[in-house]
Amino acid sequence: MAMQEGNPAGTPSAQLVGNAFVEQYYHILHQSPNLVHRFYQDSSCLSRPDVYGNMTTVTTMQAINEKVLSLNYEDYTAEIKTADAQDSFEKGVIVLVTGCLTGKDNVRRKFTQTFFLAPQDKGYFVLNDVFRYFEDKELQNSVPVNGISEQASTPALAPEPEPTHDNLAEEPLTCLEDENINNGDEVLTLQTRRKDQLLKKKLLNLKTLQLIVRVLWLLIQLLQF
Repeated sequence: MAMQEGNPAGTPSAQLVGNAFVEQYYHILHQSPNLVHRFYQDSSCLSRPDVYGNMTTVTTMQAINEKVLSLNYEDYTAEIKTADAQDSFEKGVIVLVTGCLTGKDNVRRKFTQTFFLAPQDKGYFVLNDVFRYFEDKELQNSVPVNGISEQASTPALAPEPEPTHDNLAEEPLTCLEDENINNGDEVLTLQTRRKDQLLKKKLLNLKTLQLIVRVLWLLIQLLQF
């Protein structure tokens, strides 16, 4: 089913194309779902989530028709919230739709759906169609590509106390530094004293040796007489 352009004399804007398409598509989807496949061609791709939320894709008009009929859209009514359109590749149009589907049980489910409308003679056809339900809590629990949730709050750090005279008086750093310096002086003094004592011992030993040599020399002299 080709959607007719509104102005044959000129090219309609992407938003005009998108609005006209959305109005036609959702009306037929819920009133005559057996005709929706005419918006597509055999080259089209249609993606829908399965019961586990995993996306499945079908192609060809026959497979698309079977998929649409299996979803029982006639049991739902659509409420369109937004329909945004943008010019795209090779004069195509991208359409982004958000809205709600309400079933016979009066349960409303939010959805988003994206179409790529490819140009054809006197209109457009749906080349790509991706649909997904979403819930507000899913947005709250979403995780970015870097693995860190933007909404995860970091615990507030307790502010460090401002320095006061009391706090400074309790700091032992300066005292420890002075103590280390004093200890260093004491160590140097002890080392110097030890060196002096060793030197004195060496001198004493040398003098003792000299004295012994002299005594021996005197004894030798006496023995000669």
